[in-house]
Amino acid sequence: MIKFFTPLIPPTVTHNDLEPFMRKGKPSIRKSEALKDAEAKWEAHLARFAPDTPLCGPLKADLMLCWPTDGKHEQGSPKETKPDLDNTEKTVWDVCEKLGFYGTDAQIVEKHVVKMWSDPAGVYMKLEEV
Repeated sequence: MIKFFTPLIPPTVTHNDLEPFMRKGKPSIRKSEALKDAEAKWEAHLARFAPDTPLCGPLKADLMLCWPTDGKHEQGSPKETKPDLDNTEKTVWDVCEKLGFYGTDAQIVEKHVVKMWSDPAGVYMKLEEV
């Protein structure tokens, strides 16, 4: 099992931040510089929690993404503004895969994901083998 909280203001750029370009005369897409920066920020904060060996088999995941209240939002209240939850979590799962938390994010068979306002801001994650 992997379980941690790390203080962080989660990036608002998600895996959908792609830009068009031409590759060998054909239109294609690539990650924007903003997305590359966001992934680097995620990596910098999550790398220290990566296991020595990836988790195996089906996984259950709990993920809480917490943005600072800035005195405008009630502690623990849902964050119903951008970024979209599914797009944000996809970026997190992709970074976790890159860091070796598991072999592939397809192993996640059950999850509970929350986007909320909280002080301190940060990310809580729990991954466990089912």
